[in-house]
Amino acid sequence: IILTLNQKSQIDYIKTAIKENIWYYRDRLNIPRGPCDIYILRKCWINGIIDQNTLIWGIGLDDWIPLRNIRDLVILIRIPEVQIATLIKKELVIKPSLNNIRDLNKSRRNTWLNQIEEMF
Repeated sequence: IILTLNQKSQIDYIKTAIKENIWYYRDRLNIPRGPCDIYILRKCWINGIIDQNTLIWGIGLDDWIPLRNIRDLVILIRIPEVQIATLIKKELVIKPSLNNIRDLNKSRRNTWLNQIEEMF
């Protein structure tokens, strides 16, 4: 594989940044957050604050890039413990909450439909 000078510098940067372990990310409102170390990024992953599409920046990067483009960082974040914690949180917290919201909305929808039918 032949790499361009730019690609080589990006690879060197990523190795250095991972070693120094200081990162910034943009949240869902595109607000920069950080500095963060790997432990904070893991907590953010578990809580659904960041994912593979989150824009990440670190010292030496020219611009914000998606987390998925920094493969070594994804591997450091998504260790088995993080994957298990993410699954548990999803199954025990997020899904039941969504189901409660759906049930509430279904009840409200039925009430609205009944009111509309009574009007006509």
